Amino acid sequence: MSIAPAPLVRPELLKGLRRHALRIAREAGALLLSRWRTPLPVRKKGAIDLVTELDTASETLIRERLLAHYPDVPVVAEEQGGSAPAAGLVWYVDPLDGTTNFAHGHPFFAVSIALCDGREPLVGVVVAPALNTVHAAARGLGAERNGEPCEVAKTTLLADALGATGFPYDRATNPDNNLREFAALKLKTRGVRRCGSAALDLCLVADGTYGFYWEQRLAPWDLAAGACIVAEAGGRVTDWSGAPFEPRVGQIAATNGPLHDELLAALRAVREGAP
Repeated sequence: MSIAPAPLVRPELLKGLRRHALRIAREAGALLLSRWRTPLPVRKKGAIDLVTELDTASETLIRERLLAHYPDVPVVAEEQGGSAPAAGLVWYVDPLDGTTNFAHGHPFFAVSIALCDGREPLVGVVVAPALNTVHAAARGLGAERNGEPCEVAKTTLLADALGATGFPYDRATNPDNNLREFAALKLKTRGVRRCGSAALDLCLVADGTYGFYWEQRLAPWDLAAGACIVAEAGGRVTDWSGAPFEPRVGQIAATNGPLHDELLAALRAVREGAP
């Protein structure tokens, strides 16, 4: 199947793309769930960056399904890579977001699939099989949680909001490790969670569980689907400077909207050394 350039993508086509991506993500999620909490060899890509055979198996399944139906659209995924064009359509795939959680039997992991036109997400689906939770969105068509419309929280003050963040794999050796930002936001908010899956953190902003989320040094496959879902749920997604979201930059601030400027100001104050 050939997909028209993004400006020509019609709502009905986007619905079909979302439905198809969701079907593939559910299939990959079922594969992950079939081996969750079973003995499984674990390799290290870095000191604390893990990979399992299920990461690879899930990615192979997703890649084969997508390329069989959309052979002209490149697939860029975590384990086997791929080349994203400077412009045009691309699939970003995280076959197992939250590998460390998965390897330890923690239920906070997901399959994440997004279709982007350059920096603009068109479709995003995130399936969390152990949580029995599915989030999905397409540009202009809103966001859903388990098949029902979802929207961001109404909170207007950071002090009243629950949020989330994460930390880079090199946090023990790189001083730009988000620990100062975490400490500052922990004191300014109702709480900050760290659950180990960027895709799911973004979905929890989209469905109103969290009011905000920030992180940096992430890959496009970590962010693209969740960013689409937040935007379609009525939220706001930028980098830490407030510039429009760009999945390849790897830095993200996502909120319900009213909290956005306050979150960016808090991050800026930390990075500029303000009290």
